[in-house]
Amino acid sequence: MNNVIYEKINLNPNLPALLGYFGKENTDVKRHYYIHSHWHRSIEINFVTEGELMGFINGKSISAKSGDFVLVNSGDVHEFEKYQGKLCGVVILVLSYDFIKKVYPNIDNIQFDIMNSNCKKDRLQEIFLEIKEFSLNKNELDYIKINSYIYEILYILLTNYRIQKEDNYTNNYFKYKERQKEILIYISENYKKELTLEHISKHFYMSSEYFSRKFHKWFGVTYKAYLNNFRLSKAYEDIINSDDNIQDIASFHGFSNIKSFISVFKQKYNMTPLKYRKYFKASKNNQKENKKWKQ
Repeated sequence: MNNVIYEKINLNPNLPALLGYFGKENTDVKRHYYIHSHWHRSIEINFVTEGELMGFINGKSISAKSGDFVLVNSGDVHEFEKYQGKLCGVVILVLSYDFIKKVYPNIDNIQFDIMNSNCKKDRLQEIFLEIKEFSLNKNELDYIKINSYIYEILYILLTNYRIQKEDNYTNNYFKYKERQKEILIYISENYKKELTLEHISKHFYMSSEYFSRKFHKWFGVTYKAYLNNFRLSKAYEDIINSDDNIQDIASFHGFSNIKSFISVFKQKYNMTPLKYRKYFKASKNNQKENKKWKQ
């Protein structure tokens, strides 16, 4: 994902949705994947087929295991993470807001809660496993069947997992949501600069103490931890995809010095950036050799 925190959803051809599958069949298990905090108007449903999916939704930590669903309502600020070396298979379905609005005009006054519901999810699980197969083995006529599944999913959500929003809740909810989004956008656009707590709190006309409390409440982590993680995820791509000097990478992505960058990197990956680069490249070469032997 790029630095734009609002994500515009590009729908699949012939479908009112974006769908896909990410797992051992089409991703590198050894890689670390981190999807930054972002939001969209669409409704996103993630079905975990194996392993564990970690993340935050509106500042609340989530941990989903095989068979679990993670639903992101319209406008929810969310992020997800898959740790290196750990299996994680996820079927993703993002339903177009315009499509839902057309089918169910009252969508702005409700939200869905699938994670805290005791309703049986057998049928939903069956559908999402079908979507997984479609994602891995596309057939030109399968989109007809997938369209019918999308309508069925929406019907199941509206029948079993719909919650009415209260007027006061809605007003406060969107008020704080907008402020959260402004903060995330500001960080994404300025993370390469010296972005101290004092600087960002002053920018948003808050005291440092008040900003710290609100940030932790909204995003589930401290401001410093979020900023370091954001910078680290950007630097990570350069570590594994380039031969650039480690110190130059650290400086380019906003770390004040190489020592602090190495410290943050080791906390996350249990080795220095240089060792990790060598480890990652060796793993990639081994995978290529194994493929040759299998052919």
